[in-house]
Amino acid sequence: MHNVVILGGGKVGKSVAELLLALGGGAYKVTLCDRDAGNLAEAATNLSRLATTLGHPTPFETRVLDAGDHGAVRAALKSQQAVICMLPYDLVPGIADIADELGVNYFDVTEDVKATDRVRALAPRAKVALVPQCGLAPGYIAIAAYDVARQFREVHDLVLRVGALPQFPTNMLRYNVTWSTGGVVNEYCEPCNVMLEGKPVKVPALEGHETFSFEGVEHEAFYTSGGVGSLIDTLVDEKKTTPETRIAYKTIRYPGHRDLMKFLLHDLRLGAEHAKPDAGGRVFDRRMAMALLDHGVARTVQDVVVVFINGIGVGHDGVRRQANFKRAIPATRLFGRIWPAIELTTASGVCAMVDLHRLGRLPAKGLVRQEQVSLADFNATPFGLGYEAPEKIEAKAGKRS
Repeated sequence: MHNVVILGGGKVGKSVAELLLALGGGAYKVTLCDRDAGNLAEAATNLSRLATTLGHPTPFETRVLDAGDHGAVRAALKSQQAVICMLPYDLVPGIADIADELGVNYFDVTEDVKATDRVRALAPRAKVALVPQCGLAPGYIAIAAYDVARQFREVHDLVLRVGALPQFPTNMLRYNVTWSTGGVVNEYCEPCNVMLEGKPVKVPALEGHETFSFEGVEHEAFYTSGGVGSLIDTLVDEKKTTPETRIAYKTIRYPGHRDLMKFLLHDLRLGAEHAKPDAGGRVFDRRMAMALLDHGVARTVQDVVVVFINGIGVGHDGVRRQANFKRAIPATRLFGRIWPAIELTTASGVCAMVDLHRLGRLPAKGLVRQEQVSLADFNATPFGLGYEAPEKIEAKAGKRS
């Protein structure tokens, strides 16, 4: 049995544990760790329900653990085959180092570029597989975009777009919290890796604004940090880019959202990461922006994940062509509860990578880029159903009626 520890049992971490056990066919034992006993209790209820509805073993345990205590993390990782890091971006650094020290294969879903750069720096001497950024975006989006890029011998334009959107927005932001507010604010503030006119550059988040229609609904999109992963590096290494190539990742929202977030983070200066206290001792920084969003913006489980990729380039027949890729994944009722689309897609992404590694389909050590996995191989895992046919997941898991 493959022993996996999951660090972070919050909104998405609990879903990773549940999906891995549901679709793992009895191959996994999961230890779910979180500092919040309430999160673990909710997760335990969901995981216990699996045992009564599925025909294969779903062994799990929960453990109260503060991931800021690296001694406790080290103890939790002993005798494990893999660790899935589902922690907030500021707690991710250092976990891969501990995993490599203990011979535990490492997976995460972070969009934080600094944390990923630290994992990359570790990779040349790593004893284990290091697989960062394997959720939705970054993660699946790079796999799908590389599938589009493979259709060209020269890539001229490649735009990756992803959005986790409320199905029924009513506030002025036209947004409900479905993901970590810390992750959202961070990706709205940090520099974004793009390619412009054939050169990799960093540009400010919230720029590159565009509007488009997707299945009859108007949307906007703009640069955010982290979503492109290592795709630009891969296409440069393969000599698919030209002096005119443009490659970018953008977040999808409903029109008007970007301007209000820009006002909050730029004009009101709440995007600062290390702001000094004012005369009254108050600190106006990203943590305040996160607190404001958590306080004022309602959460929802009724969301939809939109994936929209456009590629233009010279095909292998020498003709300049356009290729497109789209998916719209709604929130889905599975195993007795509603799974928000952002939870299902993120969990599907990282679970697929863990499963492919267990089966020997990924490199045994060193850095593993998402685009090293073909879309066909990703979809061949049971976790590919999270994107292709969520309604078939229960049947695939062997749920008893």
